[in-house]
Amino acid sequence: MTISVSTFSSSQSYRLSSAILVYQDASRNPAFASVHDVSTDDADKPIIQAGVPASKSGLMSLMRILDPKAMVRPALKPPHVLAEGPGFFVWFSKPQPRQVWFDCKELGARTGRAPCPGLIFIVTNKTWKIFAYKGRQRPDADTSLFVAPFFNVWNTGNICVGNARLPKGDMAYQSEAWEEAFFRSYFTHPNIHTAKGLTRYRAGPFALWRDLLDGRFARFPTRTLVPTGKTLIETFEAAVLEAEA
Repeated sequence: MTISVSTFSSSQSYRLSSAILVYQDASRNPAFASVHDVSTDDADKPIIQAGVPASKSGLMSLMRILDPKAMVRPALKPPHVLAEGPGFFVWFSKPQPRQVWFDCKELGARTGRAPCPGLIFIVTNKTWKIFAYKGRQRPDADTSLFVAPFFNVWNTGNICVGNARLPKGDMAYQSEAWEEAFFRSYFTHPNIHTAKGLTRYRAGPFALWRDLLDGRFARFPTRTLVPTGKTLIETFEAAVLEAEA
């Protein structure tokens, strides 16, 4: 039995050569899998031959052949990387001054260095999120997350891409590339419009960033951060589930 597959670059025919059968228990939970060669009869109909139990190493080898980019190569992770795997990348950056760019009626076209809180970025194959956290230590699973007090960010942490050029290919797992994409794009408007939804700063978000750029604070005033009510592990797991849906 053959099938034809068309792509943007070519059209190719393939012949069925093997099959993986997954067996379930009475509760429909996968129990084990077997691998079978496939032959054809005189009418070119496929016939599944006797199989052998599928092994973890065999399935991993198959994944490497079918989708090499999805396999994570063994590597030492930088200290700031919190999690990395097929389809997700999570890291943090400690509180530090950042070059920020604004282009809005309230602040005008303005750029400068401003103190920023500690940040946690979560990238999946479907979304790009940013959150703030308090302190300078490495975040752990139970670290409380806060709304990142930047324009162009929703209270879910999702970032409005706007004019940002997103990292692709090998750069997709380079934290510096994502941070540059975020901070080199213009902050044009708050995406959170509820009172005290973006910041607890008394005079509001525009005044906060005006004062930060004017040098009123040596460090970001973390008392102005708005809690999300979620921990890092809760937010990370939700983002991964969203990406897999």
